[in-house]
Amino acid sequence: MNATRNRTQKNRPLDSPLTTGLTIPVRYYRMNAVHLKTEGGRLLARIIENPKQLIISHAKEILYQQGYQKLSMRALSKACGIALGTIYNYYPTKKDLLFEMMTDYWQRFLDAVTEIIATDADIYPKLHRVFTELEIFISNFRQYWLTPELYGDQAYSDGGLQKDHCFIDQLIDLIAAELTRAAADNTIQIRLGAQETAKFIITNCITIVQMPLFQYQSFELFLKQLLE
Repeated sequence: MNATRNRTQKNRPLDSPLTTGLTIPVRYYRMNAVHLKTEGGRLLARIIENPKQLIISHAKEILYQQGYQKLSMRALSKACGIALGTIYNYYPTKKDLLFEMMTDYWQRFLDAVTEIIATDADIYPKLHRVFTELEIFISNFRQYWLTPELYGDQAYSDGGLQKDHCFIDQLIDLIAAELTRAAADNTIQIRLGAQETAKFIITNCITIVQMPLFQYQSFELFLKQLLE
């Protein structure tokens, strides 16, 4: 009796009169998507693992290769092989989808910065590598995200800018933590405070990317004088 109850709890029938007797483990409902299709008169269920990541991946592919106007929920459904209704369950509006894509884009950059900081290199080579990642990030960001199609929408631009500021603050926090560690090892001396110094570094790195005539190497010389 207990064994039967446990099996019942682990599986749940698909809610359709066409799928009587077909059960899917409950954990898949929480983490994955179930895609139904007919083949040879039979209804087949296909488990799609990590559906949100699959949706985001295909959405970025459409945006980067075809542009914002071609990014529709219907086109995305076709590209992913996921039912349109399932996509709307995850992202009720296109703006929700775009914000999630932007979050994913920023998070990948922050993950790359975290990996750089975790290395055993000295503080200055680390900062130079962070600058290189930031340069690539901003270049791609301009091309795909700072477009009139996207930022012409006031609601999107306001929300997008809020997210940008949030992620820039996270980047500053990462750099501040690394500066604090370097100061504890007596590698550098922080005169302005770790947070203010990190903000100074990131602000200038962004400026250098936007003004190619100003080289990072020149800024690094000034930074060494400030921190040593």
